[in-house]
Amino acid sequence: HAGSIFGDVRFADAPPQLPLVKVSKDQDYCGETLPNETYLIESNGGLKNVVVFIESAPVGKAADPLKENFLYNDGCRYVPRVMAFQLGEKFKVKSNDPKLHIPHGYLGERTVFNLSLPFKNTTIEATSRIRQPGMMKVVCDTHAWMLGWVHVFEHPYFAVTNDQGVFSIPDLPGGNYVLKAWHEGGGTKSQEITVPESGEMRIVLEFGRKS
Repeated sequence: HAGSIFGDVRFADAPPQLPLVKVSKDQDYCGETLPNETYLIESNGGLKNVVVFIESAPVGKAADPLKENFLYNDGCRYVPRVMAFQLGEKFKVKSNDPKLHIPHGYLGERTVFNLSLPFKNTTIEATSRIRQPGMMKVVCDTHAWMLGWVHVFEHPYFAVTNDQGVFSIPDLPGGNYVLKAWHEGGGTKSQEITVPESGEMRIVLEFGRKS
């Protein structure tokens, strides 16, 4: 008695014209500017890096303790910029850069992890530091412009939109739910849905410029 949600998240307005990100350190490697990746919008309006999830979701399938989730320091930016995984899975941070990075993750005002990655290909597992669900903001203590977001859920009913703004949440028990969508620039949208006991339902969500 499980259905699936799939759909699109779109940006309904003209794409924002955002200034380039100024690089203030290690310009010999990082360059002088980097693209502003707050809004990544495909030509058809698909919005990348939107976290779509069920609020007050059922428990669902247990986390796979062997599944690995990597946050990379790559080109003096975080890749992926937005990621999500289930509490109980592995979380690792790896540097692809020949520069010192100090990834610093916050849950609200509280530090969750603060790691030193001094060399290229340095990898640190931070699984033991992730003890509760929530949304972590990740900065770098040596590169002020670096920013990432890590969402941790207690259940498996979530997804992050891809380059085309597409998402899929499978195996959700039939019933009435509140579907939420979060974007770092657009805030949070909510929609009540009724999931069938079998088959798929399609959802289209829209973000626009904040007034």
